[in-house]
Amino acid sequence: MYKIAVIGLGPRGISVLDRIIAYARNDPHATPLGLYLFDGKEFGPGCHTTDQADHLLVNTVACQMTQFSDDTVRGAGPLLYGPSFADWLGSKSGRGPGVAAEHLVIDRNGYYSRALFGDYLRWGFEYLKKMAPPHVKIFLHNFANVDDLEANGEGWNVFYDGCAYPVDFVFLTTGHARKLPSEAESALMQKVERARAHNPSLQVVLEPYPIRNAVSSVKERDTIAIEGIGLTTFDLLAQLTSGRGGGFVPCSKMEPVGRLRYRPSGKEPKILLYSRSGLPLMARATNQKGVFGQYKPKFLTMARVEELRAETPGGKLDFDRQIMPLLWSDMQFAYYFSYLYRKLDKLTALTFSNEFMAAGSAAARQELIGKYVTRRDQLSWDELVNPIPARALQSRRQYDDWLRGYMWGDFEQACLGNLDGPLKSACDVLRDVRDVIRSAIDYCGLTEQSHRWVLSEFLPIMNRLAVGPPKERIAQLLALMDAGVVQADFGPGASCVLDEHSGRFVVRSHWNGETETADVLVRGRASLPGPREDKSPLMRKMMQRGIVSPFMNGSFHPGGITVDRNMNVIGRDGAPQSSLWALGTLVEGCKFYTFVLPRPGANSTTMVDAGRAVGRMMDAIGERSARLRLLQATDELAEPGAGIAALAYPLERPAEPADAEAPEVPVAPLALTGA
Repeated sequence: MYKIAVIGLGPRGISVLDRIIAYARNDPHATPLGLYLFDGKEFGPGCHTTDQADHLLVNTVACQMTQFSDDTVRGAGPLLYGPSFADWLGSKSGRGPGVAAEHLVIDRNGYYSRALFGDYLRWGFEYLKKMAPPHVKIFLHNFANVDDLEANGEGWNVFYDGCAYPVDFVFLTTGHARKLPSEAESALMQKVERARAHNPSLQVVLEPYPIRNAVSSVKERDTIAIEGIGLTTFDLLAQLTSGRGGGFVPCSKMEPVGRLRYRPSGKEPKILLYSRSGLPLMARATNQKGVFGQYKPKFLTMARVEELRAETPGGKLDFDRQIMPLLWSDMQFAYYFSYLYRKLDKLTALTFSNEFMAAGSAAARQELIGKYVTRRDQLSWDELVNPIPARALQSRRQYDDWLRGYMWGDFEQACLGNLDGPLKSACDVLRDVRDVIRSAIDYCGLTEQSHRWVLSEFLPIMNRLAVGPPKERIAQLLALMDAGVVQADFGPGASCVLDEHSGRFVVRSHWNGETETADVLVRGRASLPGPREDKSPLMRKMMQRGIVSPFMNGSFHPGGITVDRNMNVIGRDGAPQSSLWALGTLVEGCKFYTFVLPRPGANSTTMVDAGRAVGRMMDAIGERSARLRLLQATDELAEPGAGIAALAYPLERPAEPADAEAPEVPVAPLALTGA
């Protein structure tokens, strides 16, 4: 039996499990496999824990999420079909054969709770277990976290709950990690602790998840400042309002459709929102693309990226100079097709599209746009990046008025949809061509300077334009502002400092001298630490042993550990380790945007990466098994069974500790209670 450890059984671990079982079901030799699955929590959900409140939502419509492969997935090995999230919801509602109807109305384009999606992932894990063929044995370990990993010959020892489990192959899919505080953060926490003598309510929250724990001690009389107005902040707002008994109701018929009123419970704190841009993420539009609809790039194609790489000395691209013009052309194409189709007719839109693609330069395309569209209605990258007009910055009151109008206009644009709405159609291009963007960035595809620019400048803009919350969240934020629960009028460049003498945080607005004070400061973003800042004992010990190495593009560390294109981990010595793989957020840096979930009909990179890694493992198993069969056929074994044992179980008990007084770590028995 070849023994395989998967450390971390959230969505990425499930993808690896899916690929192993798919390969095993198609193995003509029925090679015995032992799967040792490790996770400190329930198997499947990962960060989508099933005990979360229902007001915490996923950020993708139900029909565009899955945990299984389909016919569009290429290069990931044998297919193993399973339901998408929406299909699973339909089965739960009674649409499946032999299932008692619960009369649930399923909105395939709706946004459901993370807890419900976690239930789907948990179900998916059980489904995959049932799909395992008889020659695959599964052993479950979810009472604690793996705390160490050490090389042992060609394999590894996995240290878990006081035992060493010898295995042949290891997959690291540990998901989101906790971050060690930086020196500045540690100093801030020490200052807060001292200043609590002046204000017992004073606190700083650097890790916002789990949400219910992060703000559980915040009282209704407190004022809480949240740094950032991204997805995490919308989770915090939901927890502090709906999670405390408040509710949103439609406005009267005299108000625009979709406008909401907030009915407070009286348990809400006062909430201050500020960020570098001063703007919330833009709303996700009503989905009109169904399950499989995606914009097909006309300019930023995989082939064009490879051409640019071949033309560039050294092969490293400049994203701003070489990729952005192509990406912008695709955004323009989507915008103007939708605009002309909506304003005039489809024939005009198609005629323009043909001329746009035939234009030989950006200047020619812009001249063509001028013939069809007035300047006022033309798409502007500068205005997307910075939509705040100068007049809005004349005073804080004017900014607040402008911001409310801007947010409502964004909501109305989102209601038009991601095909019929020109603006949202253009912004959605950023999501639909993400794989092409990845191909330009992954594995040091950019120059060091360009890589820095992408993460510091382009990524925040992309997130604001294309990865925002459901449009209903924008309507809710407006209602909270109208109710006086939330204040977000601090403008661009706002900051927060601690006044130790008063024991209060001070939020400084764009306008000198205009400030607000708060008792609580929350960093409204999920941490994504690199291996040097990762808090887990496992990562720290792997770093000490040189098993993993921080990914570097020149002198720049964008995050994550280093892997090769087969997802094999590259150690400190620079060599890939043929029996160790890492996937998911662990490699965010070497790869780009690893935290998105698989999408049906999109040849998901999640499944492709998992399939490539598992395929390499199955090749290695095939080579070892072939050697075994050859030895058996030629009768070259010194003793019956001895050679087979050496190859099938290449791992040995760890050497005795050098320190005679150090406790010995027991080796786990080969036969374990399985599931």
